[in-house]
Amino acid sequence: MAGPITGPGPDDSDAEATNHAHDDDAREARMTARLWRSSFYAGSAAILAWASLVVPLPFIEQVPGTPTAIPPLVEIEGVETTELDGETSLLTILLRQQPTLPALGAWLDGDRELLRVEGVYPAGVDRQEYLTAERERFGRQFEVAAAVGAQAAGVEIELVTEAVVVEVLFGSPADGILSPGDAVVAVDGEAISSGEELQAITRASEAGDRITLSVRHGGELRDVEVTLEEVGEDGQARLGVAVETAVDELRLPFDIRLAQETRIGGPSAGMMVGVTVYDLLAEEDLLAGRNVMGTGTLAGDGTVGPVGGVPQKMLAAAAADADIVLVPSLQIEEALAAAPEGLVVVGVADLDEALAVLRGEA
Repeated sequence: MAGPITGPGPDDSDAEATNHAHDDDAREARMTARLWRSSFYAGSAAILAWASLVVPLPFIEQVPGTPTAIPPLVEIEGVETTELDGETSLLTILLRQQPTLPALGAWLDGDRELLRVEGVYPAGVDRQEYLTAERERFGRQFEVAAAVGAQAAGVEIELVTEAVVVEVLFGSPADGILSPGDAVVAVDGEAISSGEELQAITRASEAGDRITLSVRHGGELRDVEVTLEEVGEDGQARLGVAVETAVDELRLPFDIRLAQETRIGGPSAGMMVGVTVYDLLAEEDLLAGRNVMGTGTLAGDGTVGPVGGVPQKMLAAAAADADIVLVPSLQIEEALAAAPEGLVVVGVADLDEALAVLRGEA
């Protein structure tokens, strides 16, 4: 006789339901864990992508700046000026501290150059203070260049210049002996009146040579001795300072001044300021309807000196449709190597040569 047929008892049903519940909880836990891992990886990738585009590395890239028209910067009172038939502009560069991806692009591009931050901004100097000092250098160079341009136009001037220290390298021979603002008026008893003269003396010396500098600061004159050392990788004897030619005294029969404040820094606008002031005062059509751009310092004797960022400035000039670009003769090869096809670039040694080029005489 068949025995009784039995179904699952209440205990068996409860156990099966419990097992299903445990399986559901485990699956949900695994899904939650996967979701958290995916979110973590996605978030990490997003942070890395953001950092590669935004967080700056300790590298600076020089990029072409927008050419700046010079006539609006020049204010002349007390004498008639002529209207310019053309345009004059100074060429500039921008300094950008690049994040990872742009820096990598610059590193892979043979036409772009990355510089370490400490190679651009002096160690131990606040960056904003450095930029302010560079704008002050622009103002001092403007004074010299305007006077030289006026003199070339036949204006009688009295211009007394001096070699002024604008930066002292940390750990250099001059560190602790010279300070920014010091005016070096003589070397070993021989008077000097420009930064170029001081540089020429140190270049002609050797490491270990001792020189005596007559220095004026705050109205007081003192003599200091400095032993030259090799500074940098070129093995040349140096003081370890940056100097520039500044106006000590300037007398003109009228006023020439910087018409407006500018964020431009450094002395590289000197030559083009001199050209512009000359054309405003001279009775000739120097520009002849052309768009003339350039870069180069201008010393009190009219000498055009080298500047930084020449390759980037050639790209800026080409993009702005310059008809002719003037550069220091010492840097003409560098300029021509970087100049796009069709850009007319001419090297000049001094202001007189720049004027001759624009007249078509050189």
